[in-house]
Amino acid sequence: MKIPELLAPAADAECAEAAFSHGADAVYVGLGTYNLRARTKNVLPAQLAYLLDFAKKAGKKVYGALNIMPDDKTLKEIETLLSTLSKQEILPDAFVVSDPGVIALCREYAPRTALHLSTQTGTFNTKAGQFWLKQGIQRLILPRELTLEQITNFCKTVKAQVEVFIHGAMCVSVSGRCLLGVYTAQRHPNFGDCPQPCRLKYHIAPVYDNETENGEWLTVTEEPGEGATPQQAFLLNSKDLCCLSILNRIVASGVASLKIEGRHRSAHYVSSVVKVYRAALDSLDGSAEYAVKPEWQQELDRLDHRPYTTGFYAGEYTLQDVNDNRPMPDVRIVGVVREILAGKGAVVDVKNPFCEGDVLNVLPMRKGKMPYEVTIKGITDLEGNKIEKSLTNRLVIINAEEELGKGDMLRKGKK
Repeated sequence: MKIPELLAPAADAECAEAAFSHGADAVYVGLGTYNLRARTKNVLPAQLAYLLDFAKKAGKKVYGALNIMPDDKTLKEIETLLSTLSKQEILPDAFVVSDPGVIALCREYAPRTALHLSTQTGTFNTKAGQFWLKQGIQRLILPRELTLEQITNFCKTVKAQVEVFIHGAMCVSVSGRCLLGVYTAQRHPNFGDCPQPCRLKYHIAPVYDNETENGEWLTVTEEPGEGATPQQAFLLNSKDLCCLSILNRIVASGVASLKIEGRHRSAHYVSSVVKVYRAALDSLDGSAEYAVKPEWQQELDRLDHRPYTTGFYAGEYTLQDVNDNRPMPDVRIVGVVREILAGKGAVVDVKNPFCEGDVLNVLPMRKGKMPYEVTIKGITDLEGNKIEKSLTNRLVIINAEEELGKGDMLRKGKK
């Protein structure tokens, strides 16, 4: 069984480096604001040059997203960006595109750079896939709405690489084609500025047809269980995708790349998800029967997420999460190990306070090592002065009961 590429999201170089360190084969970043996550950090030419150099040394790849639906003014700006990237020779390994005009510009300014067709284009059938192949597309990023049977057929019929989503947020609209944000908040989802109105609570009101008036607004409630409090309903809110349980079947379909959603997510979130799927994919490399280890699912359950679903892959069509918008994560990051001092502990960049005696959960950088717990035996400042509680945005030296490694993330469970 050929193991596909594991593709991770990255808001910036820090997130990309973390993804690579925890097992991603490639990352995708937004180029400027010309992508469908316009309000994330995204990457400018100078930052892209640094990231490409880092990835090349690590034997990894970087894909740049240019997948908005631009008007003529925006298309001209994209042309200027492509011209700059071409002249400075800082082209990514591939462009993620959706608009024919952008495709034409990429072929003009970067003819040797691969083109990956965004899921935003909506390639639902093999004839469409073959059409895009003739336009110079090397990879098709398929919509989330296809089944495993349809994906397998794509891989056999269309002589292009196929990329599918395996984890992250899902949209109530088909492949993200939504205008609700424009109507409710004057923010255009197809320009990468989605205000996510689908995640909001809603009320309904009776309409009196004879007067065309709205009646009294009513709160939508779910039928509560015994002793439960009625919950307001999130009518358009989708569950989150998690394909850990069917990963072997997705790999068997013949896809070339497995994509994690979340370019607005933190380096901690991306690292955790990548580590789990890397371990799962590595387990497929042998002859043993695939089985989800409890610690893999536990790690994904710790993260900020809505209820999980395997999406349309396994034929599930009721994907709304009507009870909640987003539960709080079970853990939050409190520090990152920056250096290991021989016999003197670890230098930690503090993100949230922690104290001597705290039991912290470690997300280790080391490949194949799953999260574990350590007790903080002592904390000092860089001069060696003992302190009982670390302060945010400071460097401290800690001693733990187990060995730590550079790049390890320290986490604390929620109260």
